[in-house]
Amino acid sequence: MIPVRPKLFDYIDENIIGKDLVIRGPWGPRKMIYADYTASGRCLRFFEKYMIEHVMPFYGNTHSENSACSLQTTKFRESARAIIKKSVNAKDDDVVIFTGSGSTGAIIKLVGSLHLNQEESRAKTVVFFTAFEHHSNILPWKETGVEMVRIPTNTQSVLDRSILKDKLEYYHNKTKKRIICTFSAASNVTGIRTEVDAISSLVHIYKGLVFWDYASAAPYLKIDMNASINGYKDAIFISTHKFIGGPDTPGNEILAIFIDQQNFLDEELLLRMKRFFKSILVAKKFLFDNRVPDVPSGGTVNFVTRESVEYVDDIETREEGGTPNILGSIRAGLVFHLKDSVGADKIEARENELVKRFFKRFPKNEKLMVLGSSKVDRLAIFSFLIYVPNLSKYLHHNFICSLLNDLFGIQVRSGCACAGPYVLDLLNIDDEKARQYTMFITDDAYDRIDADDEKVDKIPLIKPGFTRLNLPYFASDKEIEYILDALEFVANDGWKFLLMYTYDQMTGVWHPRQVYSSDHSQQYQSLTNITYENGQMHENDEQISGNDHSMNNFHSSMTMASPPKDPLSEARSIAANIITYAPRFIDYNKDPELHILEKYKDFIWFVLPKDIAIMILTKKPESEAPDIHHVLPFIPRHSVSIVS
Repeated sequence: MIPVRPKLFDYIDENIIGKDLVIRGPWGPRKMIYADYTASGRCLRFFEKYMIEHVMPFYGNTHSENSACSLQTTKFRESARAIIKKSVNAKDDDVVIFTGSGSTGAIIKLVGSLHLNQEESRAKTVVFFTAFEHHSNILPWKETGVEMVRIPTNTQSVLDRSILKDKLEYYHNKTKKRIICTFSAASNVTGIRTEVDAISSLVHIYKGLVFWDYASAAPYLKIDMNASINGYKDAIFISTHKFIGGPDTPGNEILAIFIDQQNFLDEELLLRMKRFFKSILVAKKFLFDNRVPDVPSGGTVNFVTRESVEYVDDIETREEGGTPNILGSIRAGLVFHLKDSVGADKIEARENELVKRFFKRFPKNEKLMVLGSSKVDRLAIFSFLIYVPNLSKYLHHNFICSLLNDLFGIQVRSGCACAGPYVLDLLNIDDEKARQYTMFITDDAYDRIDADDEKVDKIPLIKPGFTRLNLPYFASDKEIEYILDALEFVANDGWKFLLMYTYDQMTGVWHPRQVYSSDHSQQYQSLTNITYENGQMHENDEQISGNDHSMNNFHSSMTMASPPKDPLSEARSIAANIITYAPRFIDYNKDPELHILEKYKDFIWFVLPKDIAIMILTKKPESEAPDIHHVLPFIPRHSVSIVS
C-alpha cells in the first residue's frame, strides 16, 4: 500500500521562501533546488507572515509585564518555551532557558563548566567521543589537554558498542576517572544514526555522563530526554537553524542536563554546570541552587540597593540576564510546533523511504561512491565521490558542487563538513598519508618541509573531500527524482564539462573558464547597493551589462537553436557538443600549474581539465585505464560502490 503523503509536507514545500527563485549561471537561467538542509534550513512564508502580523507589532523587551507590548512578547516567548519543553519530553523538574549562542559556543561553555581548564579536574576526567563527531564536539575538549578516547565504528559504520563497554569498564573500575561521553545522534556526513537510548543506558550503568549532539538529527527524529530510567540524556544540543523555518533562531541550541542525584559529581561542579547554557537550555532544577546567576545582569534581580542585591527565585528569570534574541526564541517555538504538528514519526518514515529510494537508484555504480554503509539506519544525507574510470581519478568535489549548481540549479555542499577525522576514516586515509596531505594545506611554511628537507608548495586545492546533499522530507517526488537524475548525469557525464571549467588552486574554487570573476560576481546582491535617495529605500538591481559570457556562446556549434525546457535534456546536448569542440579550441596549458614535486604526483587524486583534453585528443581507450589500486592515493572504505 502506497503511504498517503501528509498535507503538511506540501504546505511546507509550497511556502519555502525562494522556492521559485531563478539563478543565473553560465548555461543560462536555472530554477534553484535546495538540497543543503544539513547545513542550514530555509525560511517559511507562513512563519514570517505570522511574525510580521502578530509578533513584531507587539515587540518589546521581555523584562517587564506592565505594558501591552512587553506583556504580549513575554507570552509569546513563554509559549515557545512550553512548546519546546513538551516536544523534547522535559519534565516538571526541568527548566527551559533561552540564552543565545550556537552549539560550538555551548560546548565551549560546557568545557569551562566542567573545570577542564584546571589541571586538578582535567587529571580526573576522561572524555569519550565517536568517529562521527563534528569539529565543534572535538576541538574544545581536545584543546584543554584532557585525556580523550576515540570510540571507533564497527564494520557496519556505527559506533562499536563492545569497545565502548570495554572502555567504560576500564575507566570506571580501574582509573576511577569521571567519564564524559559526547556523541552525535547522527552523522552530518553520512546520516548514519546512533542508538541514543541504548547507548545512554550503557553509559549510565558506569556512572558516566552522556551528551548528545542532535545537530543533524533533531529536524528528523523524535527527541526524548527522559526515554527511560537509565536512557535519559545528560545533555542535548540542537542546531535549530537546521530545521525548516529555522534561520534566525537563537543560538541554535537546546541543552538538557540530567544528572542522577547519586552521581559522583561534586557540589561545585553541579553549581557550575549551568555555565554551559549559552543556548536554549533544558535542565534539572536542582542544578540551579546558586543564588547568584552565572551572568548577573538586567532582568535577573528582585531589587538592588546601594549596598545589597537580591536575585529572583525563579530560575528561568534569574538565568536569562540581558536581552537575548527574543524574536529568534519565538521562531524556535514555531519550529518545534511545526515539527510536532507534522509528526516525528511521519518525518522519520519519509526519511527511511528516501534512503531506500536513493540506494535503489544507485545500488552499485562504480562511478558514484557513496560514503558509509547502506545497511544501517540513516537519515537522507548522502556524501559521495565521483570516479572517472578512464583516468582512475576522481572529479574534484568543488567542481561537482559548481556543476550541480550551474547545470541544474541544485544547491549542495562540498568539502569535509567540519568532520575531518571521520572523513579520513571514510576515505581510508591513514595518519601518515594525512600528514603528507597536510603539507600542501598548512599555512606554516616550516611544516611544508618534507622528510627529505625539500620545500612543498602550498596547494589547498589538493585537500581531499566529498560532495554532500540531502533529500528533504517535504520535497515532492518530482523534485526528488530531479535531484537523483541530475546526480546520475553528473556521475556519468560530469567529466565532460571539466573541459569548460578552470580552478583556483589557492581557494579550491572551480568556475566556468568563460565567466570572468569580476563579471560573475556582479550578479550577486550586496547591502552596499541600498540607497535612500528621495527619502526612501531603494535597491540598485541593474543587471550585468557588457559581453555575454554564457557558455552557450563559447562557440556557435555549442549553441542550441531551441534548448529544451528540461535542464537534463539540455545538459545531454551540451555534453555531446563539448567533447567535440572544446579540446580543439581551448588552450589548457594556460590553466594554473600545480607545482608539485615529482615524488608527490600520485597525490593528485582529481582529474584536471587538460587530462580530459589529452584523453579525447589521443582517443585513449578505456581498456588502457590504469589500475585504480596503483594510481589512486585513497579508496573509500565502507562506501556503497567500491571499485574492484
